[in-house]
Amino acid sequence: MNVRPKIYFLMYDSCIIHGGFFDNFEYYYRVKQVFKDCEVKWRCITKHSRQDILDVLQEKYEGIEPKVWKDIEVCRYTMNKFWRKPLIIDVLICPTNSAIYWFLEHGNIQAARSYIGLADWKDIHPKQNKYYKKNYALGDERVFDYGDTCNFIPYRKKILFDKYKTRRSEPAPYDYMLNLSLKERRFSRDWMMELFNHYGYPNSRFAAYSGHKNKEYYSWFKDLENMDLVIPPFDDFMGMFENFIYVPYRDGTDATPRLIPECVFYNKGIEYYDKDLKMKSGGYWRYQDTMNNFEGLWLKEDDEIMEYIEKCLGS
Repeated sequence: MNVRPKIYFLMYDSCIIHGGFFDNFEYYYRVKQVFKDCEVKWRCITKHSRQDILDVLQEKYEGIEPKVWKDIEVCRYTMNKFWRKPLIIDVLICPTNSAIYWFLEHGNIQAARSYIGLADWKDIHPKQNKYYKKNYALGDERVFDYGDTCNFIPYRKKILFDKYKTRRSEPAPYDYMLNLSLKERRFSRDWMMELFNHYGYPNSRFAAYSGHKNKEYYSWFKDLENMDLVIPPFDDFMGMFENFIYVPYRDGTDATPRLIPECVFYNKGIEYYDKDLKMKSGGYWRYQDTMNNFEGLWLKEDDEIMEYIEKCLGS
C-alpha cells in the first residue's frame, strides 16, 4: 500500500486578521494545486473558530475549490504545552517563520522530516535545527541576517492575486488611510502632525487603523477635524480609502508587508513615509519591489518554493 507524502502548513497565532494568516492560506492553496499526489493540509492553531476562518477567507478570495476548505484543520490555541496524537509528516511549512518560533518556545513539537519557513521574525529558534535536521529559511536578505543559525535562502514572498475577488470602484470616505497597528508604531504627536501636514491636512480626510492597545495612545485624534482612528475588523477595508500611507515599525522589523502590493492591485494610491527613521525596514524594500516589479510578486505554480519542497520530499 502506497502512503501519500504529507505536506502540512502550520499557523500558530491567537489572531487571524493579519498578513501572516493570509500568507499561510495562499501558500497552502498554491502548494495543494501543484502537489496533487500528496496530502496537503493547513493546521491553524488559533482562538478563532473554524467558521471564523472560513468567513474571513471566503470574503477575500473567489474560485477556491471545496477540497481546499475541507483540508483546513483548526485546533484550540494555548500558550501552554499541549499534547495530541502524534503525526509524522514529510514536509512542515510555515509561511510565517515566527509561528514555529513561538510554537517551539512553548514546548510544542510538530514532528516532521523536513521544515520550510518563510522569514518574518528576527530570530531562528535554537530548537528548529534540533528537531528539523533538513530545513530551509526563505527570506529577504535585505531585512534578515540569520548568519549561520540556519540554511538561509534569499527569497521574495509572493501573493495569490489571481484568486482575489474583484471590487467595484466607488468613492471612498477617506482620502488617506495609514497603519498604526501595534506598539512598534507609536509615534509622537509632533511626528504624526508633520505627516498629516505633508499630505494636506486639514483639507484631506484621514483615517488610521490600529489595534485596541493603541486606542488610548492615539485618543487625541478625536480632537482633530477630518481625522478618525478606526479599529479592525472592517467589512470592506479597501473601500474605505483612496490612498494608503505605509508607516514602518520604528525598529525596521516589519518583514514583508502585504498591504503595499495589495493597494497597487486594487488601484489605490500608495505612499511610503519614514521621515527621521534611519533604519530601512522590510516595508521600504517591499515598496521598492512593488514599484519596480509588481508582476514578480504574484504567487505562481512555478514559484521557487516548489523546488525546495521537491528537495525535501526526495530526501
